Amino acid sequence: MKLKKYTFLLLLVFIGNTITAQKYTKTDNQTVTKEWKGNTFSSSKTLIENISEASDLSSLKRALNKKTINNLLEAEEMITVFAISNNGFSELQTKHDSIFDASKAKQLTAIITYHVVPGRVDSHSIKKEVERKGGTVYYTTLQGEKLGIKEENGQLLLVDTKGNTSVISATDFYHKNGFFHIVDGIVLPKAAE
Repeated sequence: MKLKKYTFLLLLVFIGNTITAQKYTKTDNQTVTKEWKGNTFSSSKTLIENISEASDLSSLKRALNKKTINNLLEAEEMITVFAISNNGFSELQTKHDSIFDASKAKQLTAIITYHVVPGRVDSHSIKKEVERKGGTVYYTTLQGEKLGIKEENGQLLLVDTKGNTSVISATDFYHKNGFFHIVDGIVLPKAAE
């Protein structure tokens, strides 16, 4: 009788260890998708793959196709990108055509990397942090400067050092290396002013 109890107890321990061990070794990641303006963005795709068919993000795609910028983003393990829409690039109307010229490469790199924060930061985390800080929360960007985010009338806004703002119009899209949010304006780092 004691042998049966010990065998049963040993079997329970073995099953318990097997189940908990599999919890950490499971490798089939579930893909997360989300729609925006007829485009499906997926956690199984890179940022460039996700935005490649989004006509409202064609200027950003053009910028990310620059080898220097793409290498900077791919070197990071996890990033949150504030993806600048074509409306944001049009704010640079006088510079829009020339911003992609080789002579403006440093300026373009500074602008794009100013819109990238290391780590995964979703809108819920941003809102909680803004509430906790009581106003504006600041993140250090890949460009090296502080990027502010505040909430006004339930809308999240990016804020640069001069107080310029950009509306975060759509949030919480996954890509292979983190999140991206879509912004309808542009904020500038000191290096690009």
